[in-house]
Amino acid sequence: MMIRRMAAIGSIAILLAACSGAPSATVNGEESETPGASVSAPAGARTVDLEIGDGVITPASVEVTKGETVTFNAKNVNTTEVELIVGLATDVAADSGDSLKEAEEIAPGASKSVTYTFDGDGPYAYGDQIGDHYSKGAKGVIVLK
Repeated sequence: MMIRRMAAIGSIAILLAACSGAPSATVNGEESETPGASVSAPAGARTVDLEIGDGVITPASVEVTKGETVTFNAKNVNTTEVELIVGLATDVAADSGDSLKEAEEIAPGASKSVTYTFDGDGPYAYGDQIGDHYSKGAKGVIVLK
């Protein structure tokens, strides 16, 4: 009987901890108050591999379903540092806004990940805003289904 009570109390404590406070996520090993960005994909998340080169991101578009969580694995195939930003298209274009999740300082040959949940109406996009990379074409469109 005591074990059942302890298990019930433990379950309640876990539930309360999960429901309290602002949601957080891990971004490149650091705790963040912004949900949706993560080094590793949560259970059930789809993974999309991206390559960021000199003024190009491949693929240039990705289809997602509203409510879907996607982990973008960004590999730098450029000779200089790149980044990956994911969010609302206007925020990505402006390189500013609350919707953005970022993987910064991706060294040549290295990879980093961003996990994003597409729970709004969009439109969404991704890009690399370091230097002139974005203006040269290092951007992509997220097609919401």
